Amino acid sequence: MTDIVALASSVDDIPSMSETDAMLKELRRLPRTVATASLIDELLDLRSLLANLDDPCPLAGA
Repeated sequence: MTDIVALASSVDDIPSMSETDAMLKELRRLPRTVATASLIDELLDLRSLLANLDDPCPLAGA
């Protein structure tokens, strides 16, 4: 758990995609409690938002 705390505390603003992925990787190593599952869900939601910021209209070029 200390690895995820260190990762989260090192982020000054909205985490980048790679920082979010690193936090998810650490959370996946922890036992599946309600709290852990909730954190994973929230980070996956954030990751989706970050992906949309990188490519706001993925079908525009299709």
